[in-house]
Amino acid sequence: MDQRRVRQVTAEVERSCRTATDATELHRAVAGAVATAVPFDRWCAMSFDPSTALPTGGFHVEGLPMSLVPRLLELEYGDEADVGRLADIARADPPVSRLSEETGRHPFRSARFREVLQPAGLPHEVRAVHREGRTPWGAMILFRGTDVPDFTTVEAALLGTLSARVADALRRVQLAARAAEQTADGPGVVLVDVTDLGVAVLTGSPTALERLAEVEDSDVDGLPFAVTSLVRSAHSRRGSSRCRLRTRTGRWLTLHAERLAGSTVSLVVEPSRPADIAALLTDAYRLTEREVEVVGLVVRGHSNAEIARALWLSPYTVADHVKNVFEKTGVRSRGELTGRLFFDHYLPRV
Repeated sequence: MDQRRVRQVTAEVERSCRTATDATELHRAVAGAVATAVPFDRWCAMSFDPSTALPTGGFHVEGLPMSLVPRLLELEYGDEADVGRLADIARADPPVSRLSEETGRHPFRSARFREVLQPAGLPHEVRAVHREGRTPWGAMILFRGTDVPDFTTVEAALLGTLSARVADALRRVQLAARAAEQTADGPGVVLVDVTDLGVAVLTGSPTALERLAEVEDSDVDGLPFAVTSLVRSAHSRRGSSRCRLRTRTGRWLTLHAERLAGSTVSLVVEPSRPADIAALLTDAYRLTEREVEVVGLVVRGHSNAEIARALWLSPYTVADHVKNVFEKTGVRSRGELTGRLFFDHYLPRV
């Protein structure tokens, strides 16, 4: 590959990383720059929750046919083993993978090739995880059709050199987006009157009332059963109560109820942030703080020995934690655990 072209691509990606304010905008700018040196037919990109390496959003319009995406997700985050999963690439050095290399140039060894890429007419694939240090912040996947050669090791190496730059930009963009969410997608408030005769909504912001209407639960006194229970709990305790609920669309809400003067209870309703995933897991599956730490490393592909070194625990203790997590989440394997977390907690946000 011409070194002048490599320098041009690198400079263009660096400019995009400096100026990007949105993850999708950044993904598209990086793809546009890369295309001048590494041609491709289709592509997709995503941002990761750095604690689990599971996606929180992405750009898929120019990627694989949507009819094949459900099967792709099953292979990527389900219990079936396949080569070149993003979680495995995130731990590799460099964090780049060509499917042909992963399969020893026998792509039919990969279920992803047989059931997704070949039916899509895109047999050539290269994956690059954007990683800062050991922390993954996103990934880009490029595809080529049957009428062009496979990606070369030189082309894959170029993607590897861009990894840290793009990861740093994704980190900054996510932090900025999270700060913006606190204003644009901030909390709503409902005031509720609680008496022996029942619970009645006095007034509320449209945002809060709309969010409560999305909660899938039986109504009691015009509110979801769980909300009525929370409000009564706060009223009887003369203090505050807190819970998380899931909407029909799979979104998590965090509710804070606190008794005010007399029979009035204030109810604050806000979206649960992606950064709250550890707390969500703790509440949903009753995991301990240490078990949540172990889960974060398991879904990123770490072995028990690696987890033991990272958390300064014995391998036997880690094995016990993993066993407890399996029992609490109702799974039987690491792959099934990753699938459970992705499909239940992350996919609704993507």
